[in-house]
Amino acid sequence: MKTGPLSREMLQMYALALLFFTANSVLTVIFPLQAAEHGLREGEIGIMMGLYMLFCMILRPWAGQMIAKYSVLTIMKWLLAGHALALLIYVWLGVESLYIVRALQGIVTAFFSMCMQIGVADILREEDRGQGLSMYSLSSVLPSLYGPALALLLWNPYDYSYILLLIGVLAVLPLFLLYGAPLPATTVDKGTFTFREMIAAFMVACRQRSLLVSVIVMLIGACIFGAISTFLPLYMVTTGDGNAALYLFVQALVVVLSRFLLRRSIPSDGKWYPTFMSLVFMSLIIGTILLGLLPLIGGFIYVSAIFNGLATALLYPTIVTYLSFAIPKESKHILLGIFLASYDLGFALGGLVMGFVIQSSSFSSMFFICSMMGLIAIVFIQKENDDWKLSG
Repeated sequence: MKTGPLSREMLQMYALALLFFTANSVLTVIFPLQAAEHGLREGEIGIMMGLYMLFCMILRPWAGQMIAKYSVLTIMKWLLAGHALALLIYVWLGVESLYIVRALQGIVTAFFSMCMQIGVADILREEDRGQGLSMYSLSSVLPSLYGPALALLLWNPYDYSYILLLIGVLAVLPLFLLYGAPLPATTVDKGTFTFREMIAAFMVACRQRSLLVSVIVMLIGACIFGAISTFLPLYMVTTGDGNAALYLFVQALVVVLSRFLLRRSIPSDGKWYPTFMSLVFMSLIIGTILLGLLPLIGGFIYVSAIFNGLATALLYPTIVTYLSFAIPKESKHILLGIFLASYDLGFALGGLVMGFVIQSSSFSSMFFICSMMGLIAIVFIQKENDDWKLSG
């Protein structure tokens, strides 16, 4: 039986998403700090943090197939068990488990996001689907408002007991919320594809210049976001300049408000708008330049959070909306997962590559390089015509 977007069952689903992403939000801040405290260099920290999105990227194109074959409910049971296992491994082994836990988190997240989006769409009436998916999206973003602040509040390099207690609770609670959740248990025997079919469809799509450029632009933006997410708390704690919890709170608040207030500003007609995308990247460039100038500008640094939050709020939904129109219909079920995985790849590279940049130079230099990458993205964007047409 279909239900409404604010029914008890759906509130249970939103709470499940909230708890799941709270654990990710807290550990994204704690892991780099704890790794640095135990002597890991920036390059090693970047690799460790990048594993999350790297595994998420690799598995995302196949997650939909597994869900179709075994049902949303079955996959959700297994992935929440895996989620609990990963967190409890961290509670048990501590810093020695960081690499394996980040990899497990990436695997679990690839399936969780697909399960939730497919499940929410199936549970709700068609006229309520958009509202329900928006509520799920909000539930996944809200932890970024309080998660970093909570992590830094509990952070004590000499006593991890409070953090371990919190992680233990976040490992177990989602399993209880799964009980009675209205997730569909039906299977669907269609939409599967082989690796060869995936490569063939990707090569055909790459001949469409608009698709290729939009994916490159998304990858560059995600790389910058990944660098900020991975290293900003460590940057501020190490230098003693700025308050990382306050910065991340302001940035997350801007993301939440912008996605609501500016939702109608996102192009939704299947056309590519170079000017709009250039403005998004200009916001990101200003934000990263200000981060590079942190030792000089002091309290003015929180203006950077506004610019970075605005770019974060607009880049992903704008490009995903364009891709939903531009990808050829005959291969949409294959290519959408691949192209969305490019965001995961970029986010992972932000940690993997920029860690070595910091190690060989400085945090400030890394953020200035991010600004240069933003300028390169604008060059790609401006080379394209405002009147790109849909294909397929």
